[in-house]
Amino acid sequence: MTLRILQILLIVLLFSACQDEKKSTEIPLRFEKQTFVKKAGENCDTAEYDCSIISLEVLKAKGPQGVSEKINNALEDHVISTISSEEEPKISTLEELTESFISDYKKALQSFSSEPPWEAYLNQSIYRQDEQLLCIGVTTEIFSGGAHGYKNLSFLNFDPQTGEQLSWKDIFTPEFKKYTEQRFRKEHEIPAEDNINSTGFWFENEAFHLPANIGFTDEEVILIYNSYEIAPYADGDFYMEIPMEEVRPFLKNQ
Repeated sequence: MTLRILQILLIVLLFSACQDEKKSTEIPLRFEKQTFVKKAGENCDTAEYDCSIISLEVLKAKGPQGVSEKINNALEDHVISTISSEEEPKISTLEELTESFISDYKKALQSFSSEPPWEAYLNQSIYRQDEQLLCIGVTTEIFSGGAHGYKNLSFLNFDPQTGEQLSWKDIFTPEFKKYTEQRFRKEHEIPAEDNINSTGFWFENEAFHLPANIGFTDEEVILIYNSYEIAPYADGDFYMEIPMEEVRPFLKNQ
């Protein structure tokens, strides 16, 4: 009997040791910064250059192959769709994107000799990274002709265990939307009984909706309605920064 118990204990200890060894050899998810820059025009290499430029400072996920590949594909697709002038761009790499941006500028310059230089700056940063959530913020500034440029901050959220991109419905319970509407109405002095657009907002179908961009830090949730999303360009962006403790009851993983 004693021998049998010792055998069982030995098996348990060996299994635990194998599990610990497996955990210690797992490759952690990490990121490296990569930069892609292309310029065209006169005096591009001087302090007072007058030329078109595209500068991309992007994150490259390293670690578990399946996870990092999904994250990298999503990040790259977002960059391309944000900067490309085409509705359905046929661009597959960031190198191609920089070439296309400069090529489009040169074509515009041929048609309009007074075309001012184009500029595009994009930077990806990690806002939050833990075992449950990876949040990457993307700041973008673009001028490619027209009356004014384009500037915004967007967020991409991922499950760090699988690499899958997450929507707000994956992170929050349905009650979060109602809570956010109440907070939005209070901040902008919109009575609960009035239409959400009664003070001049542009919510589609006159119904409140959460913004396209919801980001996370360790301390707060950041909601951003970018220009044109719910109001005219002149009104700028609308930010809501909510302490994490207030939204914790609406988090699915809590």
